[in-house]
Amino acid sequence: MTAKSPTNFFARQQAARKSCRNQLIVFSAAVLIIVLVTAMAIRVAWYLYIGTQSYLSFNAADAHHYQGRLSAFTFFDPVFFIFVSGAIVIVILAASLIKMNTLQRGGAAVAEMLGGRCVEGKTTEPAERRLINVVEEMAIASGIPVPKIYILDSESGINAFAAGLELTDAAVAVTRGTLDKLTRDELQGVIAHEFSHILNGDMRLNMQLIGILFGILFLGIAGKKFLSTGRVSLRVGLPAVVAGIFLVIIGYLGSFLGRLMQCSIARQQELLADASAVQFTRNPLGLAGALKKIGGFIFGSGICSPEAIQASHLFFGESHPDKWFWFLNTHPPLITRIRLLDPSFDGKLPKIKEDPPASKPQYNMPFWGTSQWGDKLRLSPGESPALAMAAAVTASVGNPSAEQVGHSRTILTSIPGDIRDIFQTPQGAASVIFSLLIGPDPNERQIEALTRAIVLQGNVEETRLLCTQLSGLENGLKLPLIELAMPSLSRLTSMEKRNFLLILDSIINADGRVTLLELSVQWILERYLNPSEEMFRTITKFSISQAGRDIVLLLEALAVAGNAGHPEKARAAFDAGIARIPELAARRPDFKYEENASYANVSRMLKDLTAASFKIKETVIDACAHTAFADRSINVEEGELLRVVALALQCPLPPFVRPPTSPDVTANQSL
Repeated sequence: MTAKSPTNFFARQQAARKSCRNQLIVFSAAVLIIVLVTAMAIRVAWYLYIGTQSYLSFNAADAHHYQGRLSAFTFFDPVFFIFVSGAIVIVILAASLIKMNTLQRGGAAVAEMLGGRCVEGKTTEPAERRLINVVEEMAIASGIPVPKIYILDSESGINAFAAGLELTDAAVAVTRGTLDKLTRDELQGVIAHEFSHILNGDMRLNMQLIGILFGILFLGIAGKKFLSTGRVSLRVGLPAVVAGIFLVIIGYLGSFLGRLMQCSIARQQELLADASAVQFTRNPLGLAGALKKIGGFIFGSGICSPEAIQASHLFFGESHPDKWFWFLNTHPPLITRIRLLDPSFDGKLPKIKEDPPASKPQYNMPFWGTSQWGDKLRLSPGESPALAMAAAVTASVGNPSAEQVGHSRTILTSIPGDIRDIFQTPQGAASVIFSLLIGPDPNERQIEALTRAIVLQGNVEETRLLCTQLSGLENGLKLPLIELAMPSLSRLTSMEKRNFLLILDSIINADGRVTLLELSVQWILERYLNPSEEMFRTITKFSISQAGRDIVLLLEALAVAGNAGHPEKARAAFDAGIARIPELAARRPDFKYEENASYANVSRMLKDLTAASFKIKETVIDACAHTAFADRSINVEEGELLRVVALALQCPLPPFVRPPTSPDVTANQSL
């Protein structure tokens, strides 16, 4: 079932997990080398200290004592090496763990460490508005929450990066040079490249590498601090200087080993990200143009921040190029990357003028939209499976196409301007989400819940008016609205977040029943606002038998939700999904249809399935897709529900897109 193509989302996730294991092996080897060298350095420093004391001590008894110890000295002392090695390992691991702890906030922690400034949605600066539009387009096309956006104002080079531990805490940052020097097409190519890192599983791996590298480099940093201290006495000066020099040498050794780790991981990542970016945009010249400008720009892609060296593998371009030790560069050669994108490239890099180029129009070509032919999308009975058919859903996970990027532009332009302005603030974002879940006719319990919402500050009437205003909004725009509102919600205080989630729960349960879509949206918002990031994600389910019960209940819930009022169709949809998993189909699981089903236990199922391997997640998404497509048709509600479940499993599914055909012709749905 797994695609052999390297662009398959689940294959990339498995490869990233394998890289993580390899990274830990290399880290262990690097620690071993550093431990041996450091232990020997301490032993040499101790020998010099004894020798110095034996000849320079003014006390004859002390001098005689040290001379005796010097005569009995051996460089290899098992007890000493065991003790020192244990201490060094503890220091390295402690430094790495402390660094990893500072990164638990996700991508925002890295961006702020490098001097990034968070861009607010209400900015009016044209270049920043263009950046926000491009990031939002890519997020909607990818089916993930909009990442936080940062600008490195002090960096003139052309560069960017994406960082984070989960899809819900990702951040995308660009330098000031990127904003000022690139056209919209070039900027879109760079952002698409960074989104591929988010979708490929590189992001978490790169964050882990920052923590690991800090531990390796810590002893070298300590050595430099040691040498930079003030004057020391004659008797301890020589050993102290030697120890400091050894630690600096160890630091360079650590830097060398760390650089090898960075380049071994980053080079292949960058080539795959370039290929994925072209797949997303179908515009290789946009990305190639950005790379050419890096080559022709006086500042290139260089980063000045002193913290950037430990994060050099994150960047779009080489942040710290080394002409002499080019084999330690973390990125493939610039010319190689350009020629893979533009085979006609003659090797000449254009010189970039200091004046920034004029911005191109943001939307200069028509795109087909979400409401052109109504809610129902149906496949012709005699057709061969189109891209929208269930068999192709797993291939679409984490792989937005150029059509979906264009479709996301249409979604953004379809959202009324006053609504977009509302969710630029935490209060407005909360009001939008409350209104989407309440609907046009709020009941008394829902109104009472709104009065207890801290974030609304008593402005309940505005939220009620918004309920009416959003009642005519297309179903296909509701999930994108929630995704667009998430960055503003992240600015809530801890108390406001807890209160928001409590009010959300009250609103959903006010009518006495919980729909699967409501519960899934609630689950995603809880994960987004209360992330429990682990630097190294734990996988506990490796077989279908371990996750079988959860899968059966999830498929049952999907079948009932997508076929309300039709027990026979619901049963057929359930059977279609189960048939995709032979291990479960052989058991012939029972199917229970409830007209007013409650989905309260789905939250537990989703939580359990997030601990499954990506191989199992791929199987689950495929089975869910066959459940949704069992009647060879899918409406907007079913499509959005499938996307929400996929996002809850950390497997982002792009929005369903309809091709521009005549309204009289049955439309194939493509992903």
